[in-house]
Amino acid sequence: MINQLKTALEQRYSTKQFDPANPAPQDKIDTLLETLCLAPTSINSQPWHLFVVTNQAQKARMAKAAWDANKGKFQDASHVLLFCAKTNFGKAEIRAIEELVAQVRGGEVNEQRVEMMTNYVNSMSHEMRIEWLKRQVYLVFGQCMLSAALLELDSCPIEGFLPEQMDDALELHDKGLTSVVAVAIGQRSEDDFNTLDKAAKVRFPREAMITELA
Repeated sequence: MINQLKTALEQRYSTKQFDPANPAPQDKIDTLLETLCLAPTSINSQPWHLFVVTNQAQKARMAKAAWDANKGKFQDASHVLLFCAKTNFGKAEIRAIEELVAQVRGGEVNEQRVEMMTNYVNSMSHEMRIEWLKRQVYLVFGQCMLSAALLELDSCPIEGFLPEQMDDALELHDKGLTSVVAVAIGQRSEDDFNTLDKAAKVRFPREAMITELA
């Protein structure tokens, strides 16, 4: 498993050009999506929603919100995953979590925990809360990139889009959501200029990035 993990990450790269004629295998996509529902979030908040877009017309609308360098990824990847954060999160959402906990584990809703988590969330300003919610999305997004690598799915993370326009394209305001980050998934094109044989992976060494305090 250790070697498998390391090899998957060594071979992973950001696919810059996808082959629109070759979609990603659906069974791998289904497995990927199942792993995302297992991702951790602070206080088990799970304040995220994912749109899995395969409709070509919808991908074209999303591409209009993307930077020019990313429009082709939205159009040519067989699956575009758009990670969104909730724009409202308070006591009602916390209670829903704790009701599910009680249902799964058996027992009563832990009212003390509901109050504790509500106080924690309410201690944030609106701006801080939105930022906190988006950070939870990135925990799920990170797991997505790892899972895609382990499943040998060609992918590319995409932050290069205009969130306001992307929100309009999917009518996210009405859903209480805002777009945060996207992942394009499909099959690499033979013309992709970023494959590892054409562009070696470049990372700073471990000693430059990690400090171990024993």
